[in-house]
Amino acid sequence: MKKRGLALLLSVVMVLGLMTGCGGSGSGKDTKEGNEDGTVKTTAQNGDAAANADSPAVDFDEEPYEATFMYWAGNDARDLASVQEAFNKLTMEQLNMKVNLMPVTFGTYMQQIQMILSSDDKLDIFPYFSSTMGSYIESDYLVNLNEYLDTCGQDMISIIGREDIECCGIGDFLGGVPTMHERTNPVTYVLRTDLLEESGFAAEDIKTARDLGKVFAKVKELHPDMVMYGGTNNLTLPIMISNAIVDPMGGGNFGVLMDNGQSTTVTNWYETDEFMDTCKMMREWYQAGYTSADLATCTDSGEALMRAGNLFCFTTSGKPNTKAEKDAMTGYDTTCIKVTPDVCYTTATNAVLYGISSNSQYPEKAMILLNWIYKTKEANDLINWGIEGKDYVVTDNGTIDYPDGITAENVGYHQDFGWALPNQYNSYIWTGNDADLWEQYQQVRDSAQVSKAYGFHFDTSSVVDIISALTAISDQYLITIGSGSVDPETAVAEFNEKLYSVGLQDVIDAKQEQLNDWLAKQ
Repeated sequence: MKKRGLALLLSVVMVLGLMTGCGGSGSGKDTKEGNEDGTVKTTAQNGDAAANADSPAVDFDEEPYEATFMYWAGNDARDLASVQEAFNKLTMEQLNMKVNLMPVTFGTYMQQIQMILSSDDKLDIFPYFSSTMGSYIESDYLVNLNEYLDTCGQDMISIIGREDIECCGIGDFLGGVPTMHERTNPVTYVLRTDLLEESGFAAEDIKTARDLGKVFAKVKELHPDMVMYGGTNNLTLPIMISNAIVDPMGGGNFGVLMDNGQSTTVTNWYETDEFMDTCKMMREWYQAGYTSADLATCTDSGEALMRAGNLFCFTTSGKPNTKAEKDAMTGYDTTCIKVTPDVCYTTATNAVLYGISSNSQYPEKAMILLNWIYKTKEANDLINWGIEGKDYVVTDNGTIDYPDGITAENVGYHQDFGWALPNQYNSYIWTGNDADLWEQYQQVRDSAQVSKAYGFHFDTSSVVDIISALTAISDQYLITIGSGSVDPETAVAEFNEKLYSVGLQDVIDAKQEQLNDWLAKQ
């Protein structure tokens, strides 16, 4: 177990700088105009330098705090140095902090983060998947943000919303804050528009996965060598093709809430009629030749297969800019058909979190920095798009594009990885998307149906070994069942028998007990 004695000691030594809270007055300098409740007025989304440079929470007479900020990146940028210099110009002026930017790609992240967290290496802010939250809390890798949220994170509360933030903890431990990505994952079919029109069908003819079968039959007749449905086969395939939205509540799909999360009874998804019907349909498609023979082991994305010219349809999680995104990724005009409602559930909101490492020498300062990043447009633009005028330019409609002579091949810095960064809603939108895209995202969140377990995150610590065994079994069975390459009538029964034999009911019971306790407190 790691110890946080050093961080706590430094917090005590330097506490005078934060005596009145991170958003309050107490530096002896003139205070800014206050709200009626005594808090300092802030502009949550504009990163106003003037409003921060003389913030009473910042002591410019002390030595600058040196923070390390790890974030996910789409690529190894050629010119990180320029971005870091510009980023530090802002943080030194507004926060009296020097920030070491640490972009990491997924290819190296898992190895790096485990080494850093289990050592004493300097790290303040870092991203992680909520599925690891329980083990990170148990290993004392995380700072409990509840200690600092109301004093140092007021802008994040305003920007993210307290309800969404509450999705990011277990019990009284707040493990992080969510990135500003889409909050719903509706099942969406992506079809090549030219082939759909050629078939004589239209988007209005497709309301369920079953409706795709008649379209596949016609397109297959016209193009016998084309694959009708494909993409990466993973353990979520039956959910991704079905017309059911389930709330898994954490701990995998081992015990879910049905009916768009409106049921409060934890159910075995793999025994439901919805699961069986979807598996039977996939079997029918497989036998009809609509799917590729290697779907069970396919690792190529639907986007890549469609771009290669031999795929008609794949599924994705829908969002307001799905069509623009898939058109760009596939090289084809696509028709995107959303077939399930927008539903908010905890594991969609908290999928990607930014937390504060227990390695941080000064967690309060780290929280100030994290809060500042969420509210400061220039910070989000820098870590996603690079330097204005050098890596991107603003177009007439307010979106951004490459400057003349700059392309993806020679740009110094360009991530286009906003979903994995703190607050893409407070950042420029790349050309080809609607200029009001982030408003559209927020409208979806505000109008979505909300699971009755929204904010509940299953604590797996009591059943972690059982979940490990369940995962091994699902790895063995779901790949083939979900691809249609085996008869579901016998395979699903065998699959469930195996799950129960290693303790599925114990996990379902633990989820139900925790959920009942959580609901009683709401």
